[in-house]
Amino acid sequence: MINKYISDKSDGIQRLAIFGGRVALGLCLGIVLSMVGLVIAWGLFVFSSSSDRIVFMVMNMIGAGIGAAIGVNIAWIRLDRQQRTAFVLMVLVCLAGGVIGALLGYQYGANREVDCCAEPRTTPFIYAAFGATIGGNLIMYLATAATSAVRAIRTGRGTIPERS
Repeated sequence: MINKYISDKSDGIQRLAIFGGRVALGLCLGIVLSMVGLVIAWGLFVFSSSSDRIVFMVMNMIGAGIGAAIGVNIAWIRLDRQQRTAFVLMVLVCLAGGVIGALLGYQYGANREVDCCAEPRTTPFIYAAFGATIGGNLIMYLATAATSAVRAIRTGRGTIPERS
């Protein structure tokens, strides 16, 4: 009985450690690759000789979102259990979450400028990178939790036993 209790407790600790590791790795890789995506988008904008501000904003949001989505997908990938269609769907959903998170992060950062000061210390694009990373991580967590719940219900382990 004691061995079963210890085994159950260690399974919970192992799951928590895996979850924490995936979140931490997703945040680190997401931020780094989101910044790389911003740099690539900036370079494409400069070398395309475009001068429209809207094009610059859209390219940066998409660059941050794609970079964060790649980093977060690397952290949350499960090669042993995913089918190809499910993997592609998860990548697309994470990409959408990253771009939406970048847009929300940029909007938050753009509105943080104080009237008395000339410029904020942190540019709104940094907030876009953080927003893309948080959005991608949140989407991947929710998608992973949903697929785990569906798998548990299909196998019968997710049902609540009836009391007699």
